[in-house]
Amino acid sequence: MVLFFPRSVTIIAMATSLILLSCNPQDKIEIEKSASSFDIKQGEASIIQSNHNFMKAFQNNDSVGVANCFTNDAKLMCSNRPSIEDKANIRHYFSEIMESGVAKIDLRTIKIWGDSSILVEEGTYQFSDKKQQQTDKGKYIVLWKQEAGNWKMYRDMWSSDLPSSAIQPKQINLTRRK
Repeated sequence: MVLFFPRSVTIIAMATSLILLSCNPQDKIEIEKSASSFDIKQGEASIIQSNHNFMKAFQNNDSVGVANCFTNDAKLMCSNRPSIEDKANIRHYFSEIMESGVAKIDLRTIKIWGDSSILVEEGTYQFSDKKQQQTDKGKYIVLWKQEAGNWKMYRDMWSSDLPSSAIQPKQINLTRRK
C-alpha cells in the first residue's frame, strides 16, 4: 500500500527535517556555555543599583541622570499616551514630570529573571510630591539589556493602580527641544 500526502504536508515535513538537521553541534555548545556562565545574581545587583541611581537622579531633579539609566534606543510605554522613544524624548518626559510637582519616585523590585541577552524586572512604583503625599502608585515591567557593559532600561512599561479619575495627567509636549 502506497500513501500519498498532500503537497503542503510534504513541504512542512521537509522543512522541519532541514531545520533539525542543520543545527551545528558547536553552536549548541557555545549557546550552552553562554547560558551557564551567566550569573543572574550579578544582573540583579546591577539592576538594583541602576534603580537606586534612577531614584536619586529623579529626586535631585536631574533629568539627564534619569535618561542615562536608559539605552539609546529605549522606549517608555505608559498609560494614556503614545510611546516615548529615544533618550532625548525620555529626558524631556521626566523633566516635565519633575516640573509638574512629582518630587520622588520609589521603585520596589518584586522579581528579576532572564538570561545574558535580556533581563525582565517586575515591580511596583509610587510617585510622591514635595509634601511626601502620594500622587500615583502602580506596577511596572522593565526589559533590561546591556549597553557599553552596563544593564540599562530598554523597554519600560507601567500602569497606575489608581482609578483614572484620580490621576490628572499633565499634557506633555514631546517635540524634541534642541
